[in-house]
Amino acid sequence: TVYSAGAVVTRPFQVIDGLAFGPGVIDMKSGVMMGVYSLRALLDSGFEQFGELIVVFNNDEEVGSTGSAPLLREIARQVDVGFVLESSRSEEVITKSRKGADKYVMEVTGIPAHSGAEPHKGRSAVIELAHKMIAIHNLNMLYPGVTFNVTRLSSSEPLNIVPDVARCHISVRAYNEQGLSKAVKALEQVATGCSIPDTRTKLTRTRGRAPYTATPEILQLVEMAQEEGKALGLSIVAEGKGGLSDANLLMEAGIPVLDSLGPIGGGMHDLNREHLRVESIPLRGALLAGLISRLCLSKFTGV
Repeated sequence: TVYSAGAVVTRPFQVIDGLAFGPGVIDMKSGVMMGVYSLRALLDSGFEQFGELIVVFNNDEEVGSTGSAPLLREIARQVDVGFVLESSRSEEVITKSRKGADKYVMEVTGIPAHSGAEPHKGRSAVIELAHKMIAIHNLNMLYPGVTFNVTRLSSSEPLNIVPDVARCHISVRAYNEQGLSKAVKALEQVATGCSIPDTRTKLTRTRGRAPYTATPEILQLVEMAQEEGKALGLSIVAEGKGGLSDANLLMEAGIPVLDSLGPIGGGMHDLNREHLRVESIPLRGALLAGLISRLCLSKFTGV
């Protein structure tokens, strides 16, 4: 969960009118619980037509799986398919693709000067960066499906000195590598421009997560989920999402993945609104168990 220790004291677990509230109830403790009970039901039914089922409980996904990523990549080499139990907004919605993400730091260097005695000798890094941040924000209107978010601002601190250093962090997301490549070129162009003379700008890129794209193999899995959904009275729809998950990492490691197979709820990352629809657990659990069974009994060609 994203919440700090002690959040449960502020918002203790409770169920009201079929909705469960509490830290992490939908993102994603209920997904963990549903996965365990789905596998238990599958195994209790006598189903044995599988090679190996590996269940991973990842406690650092919210911070980018920085510690668990090597383990997930190692496991991906041992399996044919990955299912991620992130939550969904509807019993009939799963995820077939997610945006990838890159991170940037833009740092501007100016010229310091006393802001009262000789401000004309200074070159404000903050003002130059402000021009660039507006330019970056405006990029959101140029490239469909590519988003730019500027955050984490900082600068030199003395109030009586024209600031000579200013920096911001930028998150870029896109559904494919072409979009991320366009973002690189656009940001480089912003960095090379100059509104305040004699300022310099440095742009540093850090590779984030590769896009999780709907390959033919993933579309095969979607069809299986749709067939299984019919048996449960569900019309399954597969969507693309802008947020990241471990599905990005698993796909980058080389296996087809379906995501958002967990329970239904909303209000994620808001302690007062996060909730789980309790009644969704058995239905979505049945979808997961049935999908695993259907996959194992099929001649899936995506491996």
